[in-house]
Amino acid sequence: MLCSLHIENMAVIKSCDINFSPGFTALTGETGAGKSIIIDSIGLLCGSRSDKSFVRRGEERALVSGFFADVGASVCDALGEAGISVEDGEIMLNRTLTSDGRSACRVNGKQVPLAVFRDIASRLINIHGQQDNWALLDEKCHLALLDKYAGATEVLADYRAAYEQYSKKRSELAALKIQMEKDAEEQDVLTYRLNDIGSAKLKLGEEEKLLEERKILQNAEKIEKQSGLVYRAIKGGDKVNAVYLLDRSVAALNSLSSVSEEYSKLAERLESVKYEIEDVADTALSLAGSYDGDPTELLTRLESRLDKIERLQKKYRRDTEGLIALYDETKTRLERLEHSEGDIEMLEKELSAAKKLCSEKGAVLSAARKKAADELSSRICTELAFLDMPNVRFTVFVDPRNGDDALTSDGSDDVRFMLAGSGGEAPSPLSKIASGGELSRVMLAIKSVFAEADGVGTVIFDEIDAGVSGKTARKIGIKLKNAAETSQVFCVTHSAQIASLAASHLLVSKVLEDDRYSSSVREIEGDERVSELSRILGGINVTDAQRKAAMDLLCAENEI
Repeated sequence: MLCSLHIENMAVIKSCDINFSPGFTALTGETGAGKSIIIDSIGLLCGSRSDKSFVRRGEERALVSGFFADVGASVCDALGEAGISVEDGEIMLNRTLTSDGRSACRVNGKQVPLAVFRDIASRLINIHGQQDNWALLDEKCHLALLDKYAGATEVLADYRAAYEQYSKKRSELAALKIQMEKDAEEQDVLTYRLNDIGSAKLKLGEEEKLLEERKILQNAEKIEKQSGLVYRAIKGGDKVNAVYLLDRSVAALNSLSSVSEEYSKLAERLESVKYEIEDVADTALSLAGSYDGDPTELLTRLESRLDKIERLQKKYRRDTEGLIALYDETKTRLERLEHSEGDIEMLEKELSAAKKLCSEKGAVLSAARKKAADELSSRICTELAFLDMPNVRFTVFVDPRNGDDALTSDGSDDVRFMLAGSGGEAPSPLSKIASGGELSRVMLAIKSVFAEADGVGTVIFDEIDAGVSGKTARKIGIKLKNAAETSQVFCVTHSAQIASLAASHLLVSKVLEDDRYSSSVREIEGDERVSELSRILGGINVTDAQRKAAMDLLCAENEI
């Protein structure tokens, strides 16, 4: 429960400390006294959007602090996950706003992100204001409300896990089909490229070898002429050639070997040189005739080959090594494209299995919703009967969707809250309710049931009595007092019939201090409470009859 609230520099509130009691508490005060600021302050503790206009004029910051005691295990677990320790079930929430629009959230002194702060606060306190009435008229909210009432968190999470896989496979298949359409065009381009490069049958190092051969063929005549000259000079021609002269020289040296051993050595050296020279002549002659065929014809073919390689290099802006790599890449890409149809078949099977699982999980979710819808409809009808709408039928419709788009992240159901009047009319959407008083009672009935289902320790109703008065307002007060048996309940009200039933009555007032208005809150009892209830009942001047009516309201305990 919320034990105390500290508000500092919030709009017309300079500084205010409020202590709260268990049970049912009413907050009243004249229009403009500051009741809405108190609700806004508590809203900030619940994680609502901050606004720098909340900060009191001339101040640098505003602060709201709430102290909670006897918090439940779910809150302690959530705090533990956030790394925040809890002692004796006590929690302090702090929200600070600065005049430049910044906001800071702390739980038990530790700063936390707004999302964590909001999650923790939602387990402690709920605020139901007039704006919630209009939110409940929005059919987009009905599905989430039903799931919340059904306690279908785990079932919904299980379904969404299956839906995520189904959605993923569906997206993958759609993307693959789109890609295949693009691939059909790409495949023609790739096939042409593969044939274009493949027809050249390129090899690494081939270009360098061809360039060397071309150089030889371009100089074939010169090579033949000069190589022939070398051969003839060394071994060919007439008897007089280099080899003949070397043989004669070796013989001459050998003839002197008996004179000195040195001549024999010289003969050996000269003979070795002769063999080397002969090899030069033979190699020169073989090089001159190393090509097979007509040099001109060979050169033409070689030039054609080099031209083809150069054309491919210019066309694809790659050297020979790059062209070979591009050929391999193109071949791999084409092979993958050829297997796309197989990939589609596989994905279609996976999608079918994922859809089947998702549908099965969705059926479990739908069953939980339908069961909860029947129970919720019955309970709200009971609440409406108590609130003087006994013949009004409230129904939660759960309509299964059909078709390819039936499955969504929220399941396969459309949920609507419908209302039928006492004259046997067909159920109509809540938005068709014309009377503000009827709308308030319907909303109170819904909120009352949901407040019990939430298990939240503190519930605040902001002007739930709008559009009702008299006996109906009294019954709303009785409903709030009954709800306070299991939860701490606050109600901001303009109804004496409701306020008189509260166990604690807080008066919000505004006073002028130093030429500025400031709001304050204090608990009232006895005669002061009678005076406040009389003011609410009466007009400008409070009469004795109004005071008596106020006292009668306070004493009417036998109504409960």
